[in-house]
Amino acid sequence: MKKIFMYIWSLWEFVFAKLNNIHTVGGDDSEIRIAIKKYKGKKIVLKDGTVLNKGDKFAELHLNNKVLTEITSRSNSPIAVGIIALKRFKKSLKALKNYINENHDFDDVNVFMGYTLFNQGVEMLGFEVMDMKSPLERFIITHYESFLLGIFHPEGFKRLRNNNFTAKMVLITKNTINSRY
Repeated sequence: MKKIFMYIWSLWEFVFAKLNNIHTVGGDDSEIRIAIKKYKGKKIVLKDGTVLNKGDKFAELHLNNKVLTEITSRSNSPIAVGIIALKRFKKSLKALKNYINENHDFDDVNVFMGYTLFNQGVEMLGFEVMDMKSPLERFIITHYESFLLGIFHPEGFKRLRNNNFTAKMVLITKNTINSRY
């Protein structure tokens, strides 16, 4: 039953990505998928001074669930999975740097933002972590991503029992990507 649902979900993600112009950066085995959007929220000032104002273009980051499923299925050890994911994500950030510097659609994109339950430790990759301003948005994204985690994680919904996950915004600037990767 789980495999059927994962297959159906993968089809939905494919359709959703096509409708929202989300594409993979650095090949099909990359952890990062991306789409350019217009920011609709309140002004955000990041640590390096980069400002994201309402109406600015930003790049919305998405994790590739298919790749993350492959990573989590390789080991029962959360530490081993974390190490593998970290190495692969660093490689994906290097691919992202090359992609945004070669693609002129990103010339006026200075902020890369995503929403994720996996927000612990991302600061060491150059990301900033912020709470979502809207309690409704936080509730919806937390429950949506918890549902996905329950489906795609090898331990299924057992993984959620002893954890109190809360989705947060993770942001990184173009300057940080270019200087670190």
